Amino acid sequence: MVSQANATKGSAEGIRYIMDDKGQAVELDRNMISGETPTEILAEFREIQSLKPSITKNTYSIYFSPDNVQREFTKDQLQELGREHLKELGLEKNQYLMTLHTSTGKPHIHFQVNRIGFDGQAHNDSNISKKAQESAEKLAKERGLLTAKDIRKMHKEKTKELRKEIHQAYNQSKSKATSFEEFARSMHNRGYNVELTKQRSGKIQGFRIVDRQSSQSFKASEIGKEVRYGKLEMSISENIQQKIKKEKEAQIELKPKRDRSPGLSR
Repeated sequence: MVSQANATKGSAEGIRYIMDDKGQAVELDRNMISGETPTEILAEFREIQSLKPSITKNTYSIYFSPDNVQREFTKDQLQELGREHLKELGLEKNQYLMTLHTSTGKPHIHFQVNRIGFDGQAHNDSNISKKAQESAEKLAKERGLLTAKDIRKMHKEKTKELRKEIHQAYNQSKSKATSFEEFARSMHNRGYNVELTKQRSGKIQGFRIVDRQSSQSFKASEIGKEVRYGKLEMSISENIQQKIKKEKEAQIELKPKRDRSPGLSR
């Protein structure tokens, strides 16, 4: 699970965003607000925020993404997770709006929370983003799910393995290529796109390799220290020389040999 949080000035636009999601947003929960439009909800927030006018960043914008790789969650389960998340942060009694976004294919929750409580006190926003992530990790561990650290570790290991696969494909493709175009075609057939990078002057600077399946893009040097445009050119040049040499040797083999048998004496 992953969570991010930050204190903002709050706006109708921020509320409109979490209520939209390309028309697919689903309201999961709300507390002590009755407005139906962003403007109405903001007005209710502002009424309580007027109790503490010295606080300008009086609204929390919180993002919470449960791990939907290991399991799927029902709306009721997501609502429960959202409520527990707010409770961990000490915000469960404040005004808030909680919505579910699904348009990206990865369900996640957005909150707009009034930082000012009904007692007129401002919630302590010190290290709020860190606290939000700690809450998400606690909830994940309690349910045996992946934490942000687990996800980063998995991504790092997956990327490391992908680089090895690209490096292998690079070596195989450059071993026979007699032109950059031929090398690029070979890489494409193996699932990778090769894109030249150029300086402002138009001079070729290097190239990037893109894994089409994951859309991950790497600079050549990220695949290996020896993976360079200059070294690729040298390899292509060597392959051309080898090809020419083999063609000459083949021509010699095919050339008919002169008959050296002794002729009849006259």
